[in-house]
Amino acid sequence: MSLTQSAKQIATSAQVAAISCALTMDLVQWVQHYQAETVDLRYFFHSGWSS
Repeated sequence: MSLTQSAKQIATSAQVAAISCALTMDLVQWVQHYQAETVDLRYFFHSGWSS
């Protein structure tokens, strides 16, 4: 394997890792937001605010 091929493989692996990390963080943030919204709506509907 040449040095150029090794460098490309490392760069590709780093890009995949960065994209995976970004997607994971987006998913974690979405789940946290969804859970917060769900709690807010439950409180809204069970506290008498909606009536």
